[in-house]
Amino acid sequence: MNIKKTALTYNFDGDGNTSSITVSLSGNEGADYLNANIQVTPEDLTSGQTFDNLTMKDITTIARKKLAKATAEDAGTK
Repeated sequence: MNIKKTALTYNFDGDGNTSSITVSLSGNEGADYLNANIQVTPEDLTSGQTFDNLTMKDITTIARKKLAKATAEDAGTK
């Protein structure tokens, strides 16, 4: 499925620091559709990464990985 970024929204705390970034993703393949808002938080960043030194591409990559993990189905749970 071709999943595209449709929006990227920075969220700030009371001091003006980036607290999270919401990435909207959308895709379809035939009759299957996907729409998701993934919130990238400081816990999703690796050591040395900050919101200030990430590109939009980096943030989108993190969101895509988080989406894949969130939607992965364990065949043994059915």
